[in-house]
Amino acid sequence: MTPNPDSDFERLRQQSHDMASFPRAQASRPLWIFGCGRFGRDICAALTGEGFEVSGFIQTEPSQRCLHGRPVKRWNELSSADLTAQLAIGIHNREMPLAHLEKIARAAGFSEVLLPWHLHAQFEHQLGWRYWLGKPELITNRWNELEKAHAILTDEKSRECLRDICRFRLGMHTAYGHFRHETRQYFNALTLNANTPQVIRYVDGGAYNGDTFLEFACLHQIGQAYLFEPDPDNFATLQVNIQRSGENVYTVPVALSDRYQMLSFSGGHGEAGTIKPQGSTCIAAMALDEFLPTQCVDFIKLDVEGGEIAALNGAKRLIERCRPTLAVSAYHKPQDLWEISLWLGEHCPDYEFALRQHHYNSFDSVLYATPRTTS
Repeated sequence: MTPNPDSDFERLRQQSHDMASFPRAQASRPLWIFGCGRFGRDICAALTGEGFEVSGFIQTEPSQRCLHGRPVKRWNELSSADLTAQLAIGIHNREMPLAHLEKIARAAGFSEVLLPWHLHAQFEHQLGWRYWLGKPELITNRWNELEKAHAILTDEKSRECLRDICRFRLGMHTAYGHFRHETRQYFNALTLNANTPQVIRYVDGGAYNGDTFLEFACLHQIGQAYLFEPDPDNFATLQVNIQRSGENVYTVPVALSDRYQMLSFSGGHGEAGTIKPQGSTCIAAMALDEFLPTQCVDFIKLDVEGGEIAALNGAKRLIERCRPTLAVSAYHKPQDLWEISLWLGEHCPDYEFALRQHHYNSFDSVLYATPRTTS
């Protein structure tokens, strides 16, 4: 029997109403942090700034023995007294499933484990933007928008993905952190099929070091390519990596947005640069409609660190004129989960929409929009 999407979504809504509130770190008790990376260090700063006692850090294989004046211990070095403390999971990335990290902590003997969404909900002001992390109300107060986004999705696999991401981010389905679709990111059966032009004109928003373009070039013939990358370090690497790709590949050192403007940008030492008011440098941004006022393109990939809606707004005329296939990252902000679907549903009539999950912990979720073929 085919599942009823409406009843499935209504069941999710009801489950969220019945869920318990997020646990909170208690300032009256000591706390250890699992992980010594950027997120773990920032958790330490947030906690100590609020008067918490941070006993130290835990790493499976410590690369250092002291961090911020606190010990860094292996699991087998913890005392029975240490294990009565609270434990904060200070790891938040796409590589390590949170359910696995929680399992390690509980197997070691910790009974009170705080996951990244618990910590961010409590210390949102101190931690700031952290990809899709946010208070549960960001989802539970947006059921109407989420229901519309759910209805826009064409296939049940996509609708199930949306429901599972919601459950995961609400702390109701931690095991989903292990899940990812096996399909290739961006270039897969959803975007490359019998109706794909033999030679594709391609736009890459957030080209990073050229890895995505080079992957695509191995899979399909590319006529013209426009690669946009605002981070100066990434752009320098991009130029080196694609220098033998031909004269029809254009690298552009700007961000994509809804208009020409200067934006404050914080580099991420790789992939995690983002646009934010207190950025360390300024970058130029422009709209695709301004850059390609008359040309047509067949495929647009956007992974622009939270600027996806602005970039889509800046490409309205191009999308209407060319009806390209779109692959849009939908995980940088909590609201991307519904806002990008709703934007595409409004501005891309006669398209099919799919959602796929390409890395752990709901990172690298991508919204695919493909024009329906006309008979």
